[in-house]
Amino acid sequence: MSPTPRITHRIGEAIRRQIAEGVLTPGASLPSTRALAEEWGVSRTTVTAAYEQLIAEGYLEARQGARTRVASGLAVSPGGVPAMSDTPSRLSTYGRVLAGFDLPAMPDRPPRVADFRYGDLSSADFPRLAWRKAVNAVLMRQGARLRYGDPRGSPRLREALQGYLRPRLRRGDGTRLTG
Repeated sequence: MSPTPRITHRIGEAIRRQIAEGVLTPGASLPSTRALAEEWGVSRTTVTAAYEQLIAEGYLEARQGARTRVASGLAVSPGGVPAMSDTPSRLSTYGRVLAGFDLPAMPDRPPRVADFRYGDLSSADFPRLAWRKAVNAVLMRQGARLRYGDPRGSPRLREALQGYLRPRLRRGDGTRLTG
């Protein structure tokens, strides 16, 4: 199964909702990607993509060799929306400066850039018609060059091999080179 952005998004939304509702509290361990993939009936790649997105958004923390956990600096505000708590951040000085900027919220729309990571392509997003037109155009222009050639090989190569081998194979036993 290849992951689709919709399924990855649904998994991410489900985890965000559980964090917002307090079902998953800061520091709580999440299921392994294998277990969650089995539960949702999707590939591990799909769950891994959802976890990576939530890590990038600051909802989750991951360490090598340890389970993925809900970010410890995350607190649920009264409206049920996760907010950063007053615990000290692990941001660098530059990161804290950037975090201080008041940026508008990102619109909730799918990205326009294709994601070419392994397993993330949806066949529904592939431009089949454009691909077929491009292939047909090449076949019309280059058709003869794309077919199998002479099964004996290139005539120029055969002549070169004959010229090289003829003096070396001259014997009186009647051996002949044919080309």
